[in-house]
Amino acid sequence: MKVLIDPEDDIQYMSFYIKGLIDRFGHSSVAFNRHAFEDLPSNDRATRTMRFITKDGSSEKRYVIDTNDSYKINETLYDWCDVYGNVNTNWAKTPANQQSKLVSLCPSFAIRYTNPLRAWLSASLGVMGTSRPKRKYLGCWRRMLQRPQLTEYTPQQARDNYIFHLSTLWQSDEWNRNNEGVNLRRAYFIRACRTLGPAVSFEGGLAASPNNPSASLFSDCLAGRIPSHVCLAKTKESTLVFNTPAYWDCHGWKLGEYMALGKAILSTPLSNDLPTPLIHGKHIHITGATQEEMADSMKYILSNKEYRHQLEANIYDYWQHYGTPDASLKLLGI
Repeated sequence: MKVLIDPEDDIQYMSFYIKGLIDRFGHSSVAFNRHAFEDLPSNDRATRTMRFITKDGSSEKRYVIDTNDSYKINETLYDWCDVYGNVNTNWAKTPANQQSKLVSLCPSFAIRYTNPLRAWLSASLGVMGTSRPKRKYLGCWRRMLQRPQLTEYTPQQARDNYIFHLSTLWQSDEWNRNNEGVNLRRAYFIRACRTLGPAVSFEGGLAASPNNPSASLFSDCLAGRIPSHVCLAKTKESTLVFNTPAYWDCHGWKLGEYMALGKAILSTPLSNDLPTPLIHGKHIHITGATQEEMADSMKYILSNKEYRHQLEANIYDYWQHYGTPDASLKLLGI
């Protein structure tokens, strides 16, 4: 089996699946190959989608993995491929004529999938032919190398009554209205944590870029940025974690990370679909979107250790069946 990968897209979003392909077939069978994808328009090759081809003798199959924030299907890539995986599948909103090839995947997240030498060799070869700005292209590789490895995403016993949450304060405008959605829900959670009293230790907040005009609206929730490895270590220690649909109501990286860590997840209702639904009280604890409802839900989880451990075990089992790189490949039929 040979696997050819289009190197044109953001390596951060491909890294999770490249790791799965390498683990399955070996480094020598997985290669970047720009020429195999030259029939695709350049604007459809830089769309945060991973495109790859498997070759087994005379048999060839084309795959797309869409990691965009929207459920909407790229029609050109859908027509090009045999299988179209999407981490933000929404069956109810997707036209019937775009469903036969569609596979719902769990949310993934960026990982350091290879060593720096291999990475910079691949980046150096890719940058010579990319249509993207060279600095931006190489920056994606650099950020991938700064990410934790997948082996670092393992469950560990949490600290009692400690909550850590650090997330992005997104730009908001008349189209995405993040200040009424994800930004506000995250702020409600942070504020709710602070109402739980001195027995519960909260750390974190919202990380905002210097030019984000929304920062003044959430000034009581702001926090500095923390390196991904430190953030991961603190998340492992957190008694519970908070999830909410993110930019364009997508499944964010955090949901995938929380699953891989086997955390007790407190979440507002999800907007998009997963391979199979997460069940409230079994895999995840669904809360209302008000500050008061979040505080009540946290109190319940914090005071019920057996329930918390049940959520942890069941979400990790779900991840093993549907979310890991290898499980994702199996869902795609590989």
